[in-house]
Amino acid sequence: MSRFTGLKEMMNVSLQSNHTINEEPAEKQPGKGRYFLAFYLSILLVLTVYQDFPLVNVIGEIGRSPIILLLPLFVFCEIAMLAKNKRFMVVSKLQKYLFAFIVYLTFVTLGYILVQFLQGSYNFWSESLLGKGIKVLIYFALILLYIRHMQLVFTKIKSFKLLYASFFAVLSLLLVIMIVELVTLPNAFTALHSGSNPYWRVRLLTSESSTTGTIVVAYSSVLVYLSPYLKRFAMILSNIYVAGFFLFYLSVTGSKGFLIVCLLTLIVTMIKFMDFRKKRNFIVLIGVILAMYMFIVYFSAGLISSFNNDIENYTSSYTRMGTIIIAIMTVFHHPLGVGTGAYLMYFDNYLNDSISFMSRFYYNIFGISQINAGELLQYTGTAKNLGVKSGFFQWFMFGGIFSLVFFYLLAKNLIAKVKSSIILFLALIFMLFSLLFVALEIKYEIWMLFAFISSFLGKKEIKHSNMSGVSE
Repeated sequence: MSRFTGLKEMMNVSLQSNHTINEEPAEKQPGKGRYFLAFYLSILLVLTVYQDFPLVNVIGEIGRSPIILLLPLFVFCEIAMLAKNKRFMVVSKLQKYLFAFIVYLTFVTLGYILVQFLQGSYNFWSESLLGKGIKVLIYFALILLYIRHMQLVFTKIKSFKLLYASFFAVLSLLLVIMIVELVTLPNAFTALHSGSNPYWRVRLLTSESSTTGTIVVAYSSVLVYLSPYLKRFAMILSNIYVAGFFLFYLSVTGSKGFLIVCLLTLIVTMIKFMDFRKKRNFIVLIGVILAMYMFIVYFSAGLISSFNNDIENYTSSYTRMGTIIIAIMTVFHHPLGVGTGAYLMYFDNYLNDSISFMSRFYYNIFGISQINAGELLQYTGTAKNLGVKSGFFQWFMFGGIFSLVFFYLLAKNLIAKVKSSIILFLALIFMLFSLLFVALEIKYEIWMLFAFISSFLGKKEIKHSNMSGVSE
């Protein structure tokens, strides 16, 4: 019965407490219920990082994350809260901005699909434009429901120690997975992935190594942020453990994007802490400079060599840049965006223009007379996996100028909240840069971090010395 008690409490909590912890004294809360919620959070965190679920082979890309299976539970919780509060509660700016963006995308999507219908275009190859538009909008709705659900769980657990325990358990699981992967490459955990082809790099439970960096940063940063709620010795051991985990991942990852984003994050951090009037800023700046020096000494040569090899022998750089150019060209001609369905048509329309632009660019900058755009040209014959290889620019293509407003407000709000935490500031900057490299639709760890920041940081952040309703 304790499990049902925990779920009932979670669903009955008013979302008005998302910015602060519920004021009811922690001692009055059923202990078993909170422990169950901590266990439930651990499951959610594991499902969050599982991004190569075999269900993708049955229902398409939306099944690449098992979070889709939780949709009925998310909806049930929303109905329960609606019944209690008699209205739809939207409490954090994160939720408000995303909800407004979804509403805007819905109208733009329907408008551009109607334009295509009037021109006699109902499908792009085998893909229905209306069906595609609805499927992509489901991604956005699921992200919003996920954020609301995570914030609900965060605030209902009422114990930073239990929150810490959940993140610690999942981070330890990721460490075990990483070690087993290294030992069993290239056939590590093939039964858990959507395909059985050999893979030679560390990818955890994702489809490729380039998508793992945000997972490592999100979970590590939250664990470091929560560690002060432990006793001093335990906090020191915890931070050493997290640092070891991060450095271990850094030494084995084959992701160029991760290393580039790390460098960009360090540069931004150095700029932010240039003010030497505060002793803390000086210490942080020294640490950042040392980290940049280590990065340049140990990683820059390999990174440049890998990039040159990619330019000369592979197509991933051309494909990413080409799809980004397509997005920019589309918004240049359609400033309001083209929505989540008709974008297939415009992607195809501007593909050849993108290749021509890249040919001129690489010739003028690198002296390369012929580029390998074979992978990009494959998009002309299919609607499968057709999209921009960048989360930011994909949403830019969907929502046009309004998407820029969305990202600006989102970044502004979150950056203002993390001013009091260096570790979460670093993590947030890393995530914002990562938007340029990773798709956002199933990268739930990014939204988890945003939800965590929205729940616990900012003007109403709970202080160590003045905690109300939270068990340390």
